[in-house]
Amino acid sequence: MRLLCPKCDAEYEIPNDVIPAEGRDVQCSACQETWFAQANTPVRAQTTMDPKVSSILQQEVQREMKAREAETRRAQETAPKQAPTTQELPRPAPPSKNLPPIDTVEISPLVTQADETPALTKPVMPSKAPEEVAPLDSRQRGTVAAFLILSALTAIYIFAPQITENFPSQTDRINAYVFLIDDLRQWLQNGLQAILDYRMSFSL
Repeated sequence: MRLLCPKCDAEYEIPNDVIPAEGRDVQCSACQETWFAQANTPVRAQTTMDPKVSSILQQEVQREMKAREAETRRAQETAPKQAPTTQELPRPAPPSKNLPPIDTVEISPLVTQADETPALTKPVMPSKAPEEVAPLDSRQRGTVAAFLILSALTAIYIFAPQITENFPSQTDRINAYVFLIDDLRQWLQNGLQAILDYRMSFSL
């Protein structure tokens, strides 16, 4: 069975059992036109143009194209020519003919007597010696000494296993020092915990 779209004249070949006897709506996949198709509907014959009318239309189209080409050519011929964009540079003025003779022209030397003297005429002053750093006062010396002692004690506590391995004779002293530092850390930790618990009791 053949279906013909009433809008774009697209033809479709479908099985005869697709369209029931009472007909159904179909849609063109080309132009999305929807129409009601009936079973065994005769296909509408496509209209053809008379050859004479087609020849007349072709002649009109050719005449219109020639007229447009003539108008385009006439517009290009009558269009004013554009002036060149480059500008001529001014020519240099000719040299003056009233120049004095060479004998009367005074030529000054490029190097004067002052220039012939050596450049280093001024004595070179010796550079100033760097200012001496002021010695540390007693408070600064005490701070530096305390920092050094604290650093040394911290290093002994951290590297205690290596020290006892290299110096077995100092094992007892090093272990006693490590135990002392551990007890001190535990005491500080307990004191801080007590302070925190005391403050938390007020917040409750």
